[in-house]
Amino acid sequence: MSRSPHSIFNLPQDVIFDILSRLPTKSLIQFTSVCTLSPPLISHPSFTKLHLSSSAAAADDHHLLVYYESTDYINQFYSFRSPITFQESLKLQIPYKNLHGYLRIVGSNKGVICFFDTNYYSNVGMVILWNPSIKKLKKIDDPSYILDRVSHFVVGFGFVSRTCEFKIVVIVYYLDNSNTNSVSVYSLGTDSWKKKEDNIAPCYLMRGWSNNVFVKGFVNWLACKQEIRGVSHEIMAFDLEDEIFHVLELPKNIRPSYNQVHLASYGESSSLTLCAHYLELNGEKWDMWVLSDYGVADSWRKVCVISQPMLSIPPLLMKNDNEVLIVTNDGRLMLFDVNKNEMFDLKTCGLPRMYRAINYTASLALLHG
Repeated sequence: MSRSPHSIFNLPQDVIFDILSRLPTKSLIQFTSVCTLSPPLISHPSFTKLHLSSSAAAADDHHLLVYYESTDYINQFYSFRSPITFQESLKLQIPYKNLHGYLRIVGSNKGVICFFDTNYYSNVGMVILWNPSIKKLKKIDDPSYILDRVSHFVVGFGFVSRTCEFKIVVIVYYLDNSNTNSVSVYSLGTDSWKKKEDNIAPCYLMRGWSNNVFVKGFVNWLACKQEIRGVSHEIMAFDLEDEIFHVLELPKNIRPSYNQVHLASYGESSSLTLCAHYLELNGEKWDMWVLSDYGVADSWRKVCVISQPMLSIPPLLMKNDNEVLIVTNDGRLMLFDVNKNEMFDLKTCGLPRMYRAINYTASLALLHG
């Protein structure tokens, strides 16, 4: 069968790539299975790179990934939800069985979800990358560590836009000296680890699992200045492109009497949210701060206060200034409307402190890895 003279495949390759890059990822995947006359354009590494480097994704590619566990401690659930209504659109089954007890979500970027298969103390582990859109999973070989000296691991993940490269950073804190740690960076492009001999983490993260928020090329953790509970907090950020650490201060006007403080994402991971919890005579509340201009300490702004009963669980994320995804103390997933001061039940119930919610944007990443 010959091609029509008006076929798209008679156009220059760069024009075809530009046209296809504007389609939703689901349509591209369907295109590869039905279009037998064309060269394997979607599978071409140059097209995959163009697709990843595009700053604008199709609306159908945006999802919210929500993880939670059943209240009987038996089942784990992953699902895609609408980023607008937060209603469930697809349940996910990960083609991997954890080895150490806990499959922690490290983060998601450009269609790839990063997991850390670890135990409760996070002192063993394996990194897993998974793209549910193309059903591709990759296990990452561990860097070399002497495990009997390890106190715990801290893991971060993200995408470097300039080099179109996925990276993983692992910080290892050691038992013999809390001020001693080592840092290794993995690049998916080279499929190899590199130990940062001249660069150690400037802050301490407590033993156990530490969530992070990826913003504009930086992995961010809420950290302590010293290995002592009760000391002041700061934000430790790792630049995945330059592979160096930075330290960001908390808002200058934050009330220091908080008994919990956590980081969350804002919008499509465009900035950081800081959630500070207070116990007061008239109940408990969360002060919500947003770093409007990432990296600029003076750009912290207090957006709202969430004052509701049974709300000591850290908010999961801020959709915008007016909507916050939260979990009640009895494990119900809710959407809080700031303007109306009302909570809307999303009909999901699980273990209160095991929820995780991250933004997910579909892509063809890992197609060649």
